[in-house]
Amino acid sequence: MDKPRSNQEWFEALSNQDVQQGEALEEIRRLLLRAALYTLVTHLSDLQEMSEEERLALAEECAQEALMAVLARLGDFRGDSKFTTWAYKFGVNIALSRARRWRWKQVSLDDLADDDGTLNWFQRDERFQTADSEQPVRQKEVVEVIREVLRTQLTPRQRQTLKLIAFDDVPMDVVVQRLDSNRNAVYKLLHDARLKIKQQLVRRGYDLAEVMDLFQ
Repeated sequence: MDKPRSNQEWFEALSNQDVQQGEALEEIRRLLLRAALYTLVTHLSDLQEMSEEERLALAEECAQEALMAVLARLGDFRGDSKFTTWAYKFGVNIALSRARRWRWKQVSLDDLADDDGTLNWFQRDERFQTADSEQPVRQKEVVEVIREVLRTQLTPRQRQTLKLIAFDDVPMDVVVQRLDSNRNAVYKLLHDARLKIKQQLVRRGYDLAEVMDLFQ
């Protein structure tokens, strides 16, 4: 059985363009494929409509993308952990991102839309529920300010964008596609919506750092 490579040996093998690099690349690719497969299998609830063949193909894509990321970030490795542990995380993170993206692409925008102005989606978010009598008064006040801004000061497009990204956690590229827009326009909608909320909080005497602490 071959002795495992040290961190330095991994770094040198992947940095040099020779036969040794090819072997190291294939080893890391297999590691990243395992990471991607494990991640996709443990998130099957997001991929219920995906066949096993499609899942294997997605894992291969994730492994290749992760390999490119590892090589691009090779200079960032500081040796605080095993190199393989550091690299493995790229496979996991990219697979997670791709799984989320695939899941949201299967959801109709109509199913996510706030089309009646009731802000039920905001009220359902556990971070902003105010029913608990023991909840700090300050936190309840902040929630009411945010609710008022959502209802009276945001355009429908701003409210929809904020809901999809900040509350439903829909990936940016999916939102861009669903809104038939571009990244700059969606970023602008999100920025303006958040800015209006921040401005109202500051105008009413709330410290933004304090507000963040309230919802940790």
